Amino acid sequence: MSHDGAVRPDREASALSSLSAEEQSVLLTELLRAHPELRAEAEAITTSLLSAGDDGQIIDDVAGRLRGLHISELVDRAGSQWDEQDVSSYPAAAEMLADIVQPYLDDIARRVRLGARRAAAKIGVAVLLGVYECREETGDDLVLTHAGLPDAVDDLARACTRLYALRT
Repeated sequence: MSHDGAVRPDREASALSSLSAEEQSVLLTELLRAHPELRAEAEAITTSLLSAGDDGQIIDDVAGRLRGLHISELVDRAGSQWDEQDVSSYPAAAEMLADIVQPYLDDIARRVRLGARRAAAKIGVAVLLGVYECREETGDDLVLTHAGLPDAVDDLARACTRLYALRT
């Protein structure tokens, strides 16, 4: 606040940069409603955003997240549970692996719905490459190895492929 009582934005931070994703969405909707001449430019930017993506980054992210699942995390999902059910480590580990790739599959489905099929296919291939990069892991402290390699990775890749085929 200035000495005259007026609220002025900080030079380092602007009101626009502080908006949440939902507020940004409302802002964009209102701007396009007030300025329909901007719609073509907004569509072009959107198309560019949907098609952009670094395959290598996706591959590294998927592989890194799969390798990052530590055996200590499996303990919470496998074995004797609170309801006295005994959960085998193999299905629990497989579920954990599937949880890693699910956000990518959701993104693929979203891009397909929006007509960005080429970008969706590119992401799908990168996810599969990231999954297959983990096929030969040997660390005893990894969920991957307790899921039953290499079959667990092959099963995950098949599941991704089936889901991708259903969504495209």
